[in-house]
Amino acid sequence: MPKIFNIGASNNFVEEVAAKFLAEYEIRPLALAEVLFLLPNRRACKALADAFVKLKGMSPMLLPQMLPVGDVEEDELLLTGANLDAAMEQLPPEIDANERLMIFIKLVMAKQNDLGLEKMSLSQACYLAQDLAGLVDVVNNENLDFANLGKLVPEEYASHWQETLEFLKIITNFWPQILQERGVVDPSWRRNKLLSLQSMIWQANPPVKRIIAAGTTATFPAMKELVKTVLGMPRGEVILSGLDKYLDETSWGEIDETHPQFELKELLDYLQIERVEVADFVTPGNAKREEMISELMRPAKTTDKWREIATGQFDRETLDGLSLINCSDMRQEALAVALLMRETLEHPEKTAALVTADRNLARRVAAELERWDIKVDDSAGRPLGLTSVGAYLRMVAQICANDFSKADFLSLMKHPLAANGQNYAAVRQRVRDLEKIVWRGGAENEKAENLLQEVKETLRNFYELFQQPQADFKLLICQHIKAAEALARNDKQEGEQILWKGDAGEAAANFIAAMYEKAEVLGSIDVSEYLGLFEAMMAKATVRPKFGTHPRLKILGPIEARLTHFDVMIIGGVNEGVWPKQAGSDPWMSRPMKKDFGFPLPEKAVGVMGLDFSLLLGAKEVYLTRSERVQGTPMVKSRWWMRLETILKAAGIKAESLEDLIYKIIAKQLDRPQSFSKINPPAPCPPVSARPRQMSASAVEMWMRDPYAVFAKYILRLKPLDEVEQDLTYADYGSIIHKILEEFNNQYSGSFPENAKEILLAMGRRAFEENELALERRAFWWPNFEKTVDWLAEKEQEYRLDIEKVYNEAEGQFAFEAPAGEFVLKAKADRVDVNKDGKINIIDYKTGKARSPKEVKNGYAPQLPIEGLIARAGGFERIKAAEVEKLIYWQLAKKETVIDGEMDSLLDQTLDKIKALAALFDFETTPYICQPNPNKIPEYSDYEHLARVKEWSVSGEEGDD
Repeated sequence: MPKIFNIGASNNFVEEVAAKFLAEYEIRPLALAEVLFLLPNRRACKALADAFVKLKGMSPMLLPQMLPVGDVEEDELLLTGANLDAAMEQLPPEIDANERLMIFIKLVMAKQNDLGLEKMSLSQACYLAQDLAGLVDVVNNENLDFANLGKLVPEEYASHWQETLEFLKIITNFWPQILQERGVVDPSWRRNKLLSLQSMIWQANPPVKRIIAAGTTATFPAMKELVKTVLGMPRGEVILSGLDKYLDETSWGEIDETHPQFELKELLDYLQIERVEVADFVTPGNAKREEMISELMRPAKTTDKWREIATGQFDRETLDGLSLINCSDMRQEALAVALLMRETLEHPEKTAALVTADRNLARRVAAELERWDIKVDDSAGRPLGLTSVGAYLRMVAQICANDFSKADFLSLMKHPLAANGQNYAAVRQRVRDLEKIVWRGGAENEKAENLLQEVKETLRNFYELFQQPQADFKLLICQHIKAAEALARNDKQEGEQILWKGDAGEAAANFIAAMYEKAEVLGSIDVSEYLGLFEAMMAKATVRPKFGTHPRLKILGPIEARLTHFDVMIIGGVNEGVWPKQAGSDPWMSRPMKKDFGFPLPEKAVGVMGLDFSLLLGAKEVYLTRSERVQGTPMVKSRWWMRLETILKAAGIKAESLEDLIYKIIAKQLDRPQSFSKINPPAPCPPVSARPRQMSASAVEMWMRDPYAVFAKYILRLKPLDEVEQDLTYADYGSIIHKILEEFNNQYSGSFPENAKEILLAMGRRAFEENELALERRAFWWPNFEKTVDWLAEKEQEYRLDIEKVYNEAEGQFAFEAPAGEFVLKAKADRVDVNKDGKINIIDYKTGKARSPKEVKNGYAPQLPIEGLIARAGGFERIKAAEVEKLIYWQLAKKETVIDGEMDSLLDQTLDKIKALAALFDFETTPYICQPNPNKIPEYSDYEHLARVKEWSVSGEEGDD
């Protein structure tokens, strides 16, 4: 019988192997060191080693040899004792990963026209090159040949895929020549060659030592051949993990790429071994659980057999230790998982692991654990670009690329690593002064302003490269790092030591060194694309902590979790698109192209994740968690979660009975306050002596709608800070139009000229030039201005017939007695027109929305009536007191709104309301309430954040979630 065994999903694979071999070699423990285990990856090697140590306890021992079969090295081949000199001489070294990537970038950029693209950035080319490298590795792994591209029929594919296919043919024709010229080969080709060479050596000279291929599914041909070779040795053995021995033969024959057992079935077919010939290495730990997993993963074509599941087929023992946690959102899920892992630590020696392909969930759980000062080992690591060092390196390049923009300067100089040869506290203070006093406050501060020049001098060499159209990539990296180190140097002359220290600093240093070593491959590049290329290449770099993480908690990806065992297994993010992952699109080959070429179907990845899911589900204590919503988007349960619910229902078991509500409820309540207190709007009551005695007409409306804004502006004298990078807005467009019209009306305050349109357009061109409007902004604003000119010319032509004189930007005031003394209303009217009959019209220009007659008459838009009061009382300079005939809004280029009739009555009502308002606030007990009427709040306020409006204006009753 073949020496091939299986360890079921309900058993701890590494512990069962370790226990069996320790028992077998108990009498002669030194012989165990001669045994060689071939395992899938390095983490599996560590897991098996840990299992041996754990079972042996404090007793000393020699571990067996363990090799990750996917990472076989030359020196490991020497363990066979065969003469490999001749064979190894014919095996060229592998090409450096960065060198290959940069060559592919050059090829893609050189042939971008063949892809139907006029212009491609280096960052886009980098991502395409990374995918191309992956494509080359798959071709090598599957023993395919790019020569077969010629057999594909382009006419069968869409036009853009035809262009891609032609491009691929060009690339793959060049690539072997490039490798040959450099005397190197692809890493994947070399690894497969090494595996094949190992198989050939063992076939020719079977080793005396005992060799066990354990836990591998032999995903590609070279590995399958190696497993077959091991099985054919006198002392060779194969131990499979999670082979389904419960599935009926009919269903076994229906297994396709999406099934978890597909790769194992392929391996057995390759080895020409029937499933029944595979013996159990140990008795299944929970045979009923394994049977349930088999039913759960049944091929789609035979799911009709679920009707045959008998009530009670899966007893309590089957489901004991299996729990479901269905959370409302990812935050609750992450906290529930963190609580579960934290609770595990309350039990001595108990371990727990979260296994998920959702990186957002993994990062959230790690962050939640830090509330208990627990740092967890995340196998995927943290992207270098998200670390402090990665962000700092990016910002150094960004500030030079963006010509020292103010926002970039502040971001960089507020970074903890930026010191520029000074004390950290001192440089931060100078940065704050530069921002607040100079750039936002408009004042001068020489010491702060000098900081910008000092930093420019530090980065001068790197910055000067960005002033050139082209620069050598290697020189750019060199100057980039020199600039980063110089800027990081503090008053103690520590720069390099601080920048490159720690896990993130070391990872960054390794990334830079590897990129710099092969940078000459790219040669000269467009400097404007350096930042994008740097970020694209850094996206693949990760940071993994070497120490300081908790020894009993882990966060793993599905691949890293293979053959590992933890007391508590948490399968996180069990939603469709995570378990399993959706098959991603390939920029180089469509699905039909891959199928015709001979690639495995993308659905094979579903089967691979299915096997991982099955093995995890067999753990003694396992939790499945999911979120119903992620970032507000409803999520669909994983197909495997829904299958579990289906077979449980068929067995007469409610899936709800497996739900663990404890962690979900605690996660919901953990950050909930013990009590809720209603927050009232701010209502300050300053003394009357501090209250304003004069106010502008435009502020009166604010006084009515939001008294707190008046308190902040006129009593606290708070003004909004200017934006650091001030960009023109539509309000600036309105200011420009107002100035043009002011200039025009000052020149033509009487009669309206016949050529008014030409004059206004000429003034507009001059004003647009003076304001240095960008072309893209002018493209929107100039047509609006032309419409405004047309509308005004037509309107004024008739309107000016009754006008004696136009007064622009007329300033005036009106005083009245209030309880606390005289109160003054001030105004600056856009335009006050004196009619030929001596009456007055007041016009307000609006480039935006105009006020309605209803708002004006009801007192909610008091600006024009206040200006009318001033005009009626003769309060405007150079304008005599007269009757007010009309209040007019000109919504430029759109419409005219006229308020007339019973004007004295409207003005008197306005005055009465303002007097009543002033009298009310002349009492010290009257508070300046924030937004007293929710239906009449101002459209915009500079002081909403100061009043914390969003904190106390939340809808819902006290205690609502």
